[in-house]
Amino acid sequence: MNDAAGTLLLPGTLCGAELWSGVSLPRGTHVLKTVRGASLSQAAELTLSGAPERFHLVGFSLGALVAFEVLRRAPQRIARLTLIAANPHAPSSAQLKTWAEQERAVMDGGFGELVRTLIPAGPQGPTVLDMALRVGPEAFLEQLQLLRSRPDSRSTLAKYGGPLTVLVGENDPVTPPHLAGEMKALAPQAQVRVIPDAGHYLPLDAPQFISDALKEPAYA
Repeated sequence: MNDAAGTLLLPGTLCGAELWSGVSLPRGTHVLKTVRGASLSQAAELTLSGAPERFHLVGFSLGALVAFEVLRRAPQRIARLTLIAANPHAPSSAQLKTWAEQERAVMDGGFGELVRTLIPAGPQGPTVLDMALRVGPEAFLEQLQLLRSRPDSRSTLAKYGGPLTVLVGENDPVTPPHLAGEMKALAPQAQVRVIPDAGHYLPLDAPQFISDALKEPAYA
């Protein structure tokens, strides 16, 4: 399979383009500023509207959920798929409860206070907080709806036979490595990499690893 004509990066919840600031990106890469949309369908359509006819789609966390929706709608447009910190399952009851509580906090005017409780400890914390505050409450409410409405994407992934890379941090508490193993079982062609000593925000924790992965040639 030929390399994609371009690469499109989709960030995660409360993330912006700064997520990729340390990553050396291939020529022709387009970075979506923030994931927006009243529904996953709309988010996928917005993604497709700004993409080449065929392209390398890279989704991080929430961006991976949008990537699954793009895969459902237009699999012929995806020349290569990279999933970073991805979860192919539908939401759990615990997740739905948490997101409902977060929505109420934002609606009550507590966005700034809430996001400070969500920021991971460690050197990446200030960058993640800055991104979150830039994204803002309006976009975050949309993103919560996207998270709540996501379907189970395992059957979608099982139907995909194209080039697939799955990346996850060894210490990721949000999308732990066992999920990458599940995706490998569904799509045996997947190249799975578990990055040592990295957490959920993989492009910030291991930018050189992401740089190398994105530059690797596509495989059949």
